[in-house]
Amino acid sequence: MKRPLMWNKKTKFHNVLISFGYIYSYLSRLNYKLKKKYNSTIPIISIGSPLIGGGGKTPTEIAIINLLISQGKSVCSLLKGYSGSIKEPTLVTKKHRSNDVGDESILLSNISDTFVSNNRTKGLKYINDNFKYDFIVMDDGYRDVSVENKINILVIDGNISNINHYQFPAGDYIGKLETSINLADFILIVDPDKLSNQIKKSISSSSKIIIQASTHFKNKCSEICDRVAFTGIGLPNKFYRSLIERNHNLLDKLAFKNHHRFTKEEIEQLINIGKSHKKYTLITTEKDFVRIDDQNDPNHKLRKMIDVQIIEIKFDNVNSILDIIK
Repeated sequence: MKRPLMWNKKTKFHNVLISFGYIYSYLSRLNYKLKKKYNSTIPIISIGSPLIGGGGKTPTEIAIINLLISQGKSVCSLLKGYSGSIKEPTLVTKKHRSNDVGDESILLSNISDTFVSNNRTKGLKYINDNFKYDFIVMDDGYRDVSVENKINILVIDGNISNINHYQFPAGDYIGKLETSINLADFILIVDPDKLSNQIKKSISSSSKIIIQASTHFKNKCSEICDRVAFTGIGLPNKFYRSLIERNHNLLDKLAFKNHHRFTKEEIEQLINIGKSHKKYTLITTEKDFVRIDDQNDPNHKLRKMIDVQIIEIKFDNVNSILDIIK
């Protein structure tokens, strides 16, 4: 979904949406409580965010997976494959495209075995019954209390701004922030110096273990200044702001809905924009880049002319994380 403009300011209609939010949150929690329990033989690390989208889960998952691999652990990831056509438990391979298994699955499959399953429990059973890993890492299922043998990591990213603090459908939060915090085994705060006072207050009132991390950016191809940024992620302004903070001059900003699958016509439009500027003026995110493939960009025309901003999460204290998840 694309972030609704009405979330930017409170209106009378918000009171109705807030009421729906309480009902939605209650029914969601009730559904998880009533589900049959599943105890995974393989330990699970579940990455969660208080936000609907753009909360930094994917780069954190990549960082956790790379950390475990560096410790000699065998790791896989499990996702629902959002917007993908494949619903049954499936190991992602090179033949799959983002419209099969979702963009995040393609991205994660570059660093570890990655599975998709529309039904989380079926996916976990499939992995437990057929494979031997030391850990399963999920960026989905943080709130699913029916899944046992799970460590919950709540990611709170200081780079999120201009959000409202109401729960969906009135705002950016998935349920109450305090509920998200209570479910955490520990909280990972990314770039804590940028955190809003309201979120700081909620965190400080809890007794959860807090580990800090920082975000590091680099461009895949070029450091030229002038850029045309395009993206289809949960919080596009977060992407634009990161470019500006790195002294890029944004000539234009093109926003698509979250997880948007680019059509051939849109690809052609982007190619035409790219042709009117220097090579690599067009820049996008890693998630967006994997949604450009041989189906919508068969001759690699767009992929040859665009740059990609790469995100890396670095933990301040690696040993603290390892002590918790071992």
